[in-house]
Amino acid sequence: MPTWLVITFTILGTAAVLKLLHAFAIVAVHPVTQGAMYVSTARVKIRKALDAVSMKPGELLIDLGCGDGRTLREARKRYGVICHGFEINPLAFLKAKLLTFGRKGTKVFYRNFWGVDLGKADVISCYLFPDVMQRLEKKLAGELACGARVISFNFPIPGWKPLSILRAESRLHNDPIFIYRIPESLPGRHSAGIDP
Repeated sequence: MPTWLVITFTILGTAAVLKLLHAFAIVAVHPVTQGAMYVSTARVKIRKALDAVSMKPGELLIDLGCGDGRTLREARKRYGVICHGFEINPLAFLKAKLLTFGRKGTKVFYRNFWGVDLGKADVISCYLFPDVMQRLEKKLAGELACGARVISFNFPIPGWKPLSILRAESRLHNDPIFIYRIPESLPGRHSAGIDP
């Protein structure tokens, strides 16, 4: 068999296996995610959000559904914060573990964040789909301490008033980024003039 044919079949076979693994990862977590897929947050959006939510070294950022861990890596590099990410998609988790391997202060857990107490978080970051945001609202309102900030990419938290709504300077990635703070953003509170 010619070498070019072996190389072609190897590339096509590898691509097919990766596609099957990707499909399996989505199906495996479907009962929890209800069909939401792993979608990377654009780096330009992460930078915009982190510009708006400054942090101090030693603070804790928790990324719910951290994907490949890019928000964790950027926050750690920029602010020296402690970063914890939770991911249940096995492929995204493995990618995040590889990309954060050996990075002090950054941990990625293969765990469903619904069972995790978020009360120690200074900042929560998430890019979750609208069908889980109502449930997330209750969890965050019940667990986060005063002063905690929340970054929600693309979708608002129902009933909460954002301190600001940002958009990255990008034609392709200019979906909204919602910034909240406890307790100012909770229903019935006012957030006039407060800097996140």
